[in-house]
Amino acid sequence: MKFKGDINMLHNVKSTKLQVTLIDGDHPEGLNRVFNNLVAQPSDEQIASFQTILEGLAGGTVQEATLTTATTLTNE
Repeated sequence: MKFKGDINMLHNVKSTKLQVTLIDGDHPEGLNRVFNNLVAQPSDEQIASFQTILEGLAGGTVQEATLTTATTLTNE
């Protein structure tokens, strides 16, 4: 795709997903879960709150989380 002159692009979040690895007594190596269709650009506080809720429901701890965002770019 070629652009002429100044490049001004619109960024639109297409999808956001969060993959977490939960550690508990039954899964000492970790249990991976993926949550799709999160809000666009979640804050650190939102992710931390979600992890706390997951830990309460699962009875384990979140060892790692990976946030993936797909963004579409279009010319203005």
